[in-house]
Amino acid sequence: MKLENQAILIISNEPWGDTWYSKHNYAWELSKKNKVIFINPPEKFNPFNIFKKNIHQKNITKSLDVVTYKNVLPVKFEFLRLVNERFIFNELKKYLRKNYNQQPIFWSFDPIRLTIPEVLNPKKIILHAVDEYLFTYPAEKIISKKADIIIAVAKEIGKNYTNYNQNTHIVHHAIPTDEFINEKSKINNQLQGIYVGNIDKRIDFDYTSYIIEKFPNITFHFVGKITIANDAVNMDIFTGKFKNIVYHGEQPYKKLKEYIHSSDFCFVFKDIKYPGNNISSHKMLQYFAQGKPIFTTKMYRYKEIEELLYMENEKEKMVERIENFILKGEAEELKRKRIEYAKTFSFEHTLLNIEQLLGDE
Repeated sequence: MKLENQAILIISNEPWGDTWYSKHNYAWELSKKNKVIFINPPEKFNPFNIFKKNIHQKNITKSLDVVTYKNVLPVKFEFLRLVNERFIFNELKKYLRKNYNQQPIFWSFDPIRLTIPEVLNPKKIILHAVDEYLFTYPAEKIISKKADIIIAVAKEIGKNYTNYNQNTHIVHHAIPTDEFINEKSKINNQLQGIYVGNIDKRIDFDYTSYIIEKFPNITFHFVGKITIANDAVNMDIFTGKFKNIVYHGEQPYKKLKEYIHSSDFCFVFKDIKYPGNNISSHKMLQYFAQGKPIFTTKMYRYKEIEELLYMENEKEKMVERIENFILKGEAEELKRKRIEYAKTFSFEHTLLNIEQLLGDE
């Protein structure tokens, strides 16, 4: 099935904004050859929603629209969730008929809502699994069974879905071609490390603080939205505890490569007890794309190429790895191999792969 001249609904559990995840990148890349409607998560329930206009549209480009809707019922209980969805889908159906008049592809990155896509008579129902959900909501099982195909970014995630749908395939995270910068990085007088991504409960703050404290002569840069503002214990690393931290705030996705390019190495120390943290990370491909050394906690996804990273779950061993890097540097060929690895996951290759998995249409 060709992913060209289609109307594609991208169902997202994160709203459109400066911070991009897989679903935002897929929406952007697919909009180059298709009409994409990016469905934001719903606004907070209000009893008066039923009297208001339910569908709001914002044009991002001529081929990419962002749609936000309101729940008209509280969705905590399954019965009410299903009744609410029937109303929402009927509104979406009218909206699509008015604006696109074309059978859509229903492409969901959120398995816990909008689970009756058959109302729209879609060409295909795609469930794209990028996180490790635990099937604690009935919705997850419902949409898994209805999907024509399930795409999982790692085999550790995909295996959870095969009990409900045998047409499950592994398609790893993808990266846009404009994330590759060919110019040489500038030489810094002082080592600069960079982390890009949400600053949230997925991070191991004890590990991160330990490393920052051990290397006062390295400047550690953070770029991303802070979502732990009420967590005083972990927020202390951004409130003056360390003098070798620079926080740049949330930045547009397309600017992140500039921050990565100007740094000497990248880092991400995750809480390995958090579901999915020991599998993969979406931002890793951005690090690989510029050939940067990467210091990280262990992730299964990169076991086969662990010689290209510095992976340690024990923070004391990570100190040794960083000290050795400072003293000896690394082989120049490692940069080339990282870039070559990232190129194998370009969106051009990935979307062609997905077209083949979707079959003839």
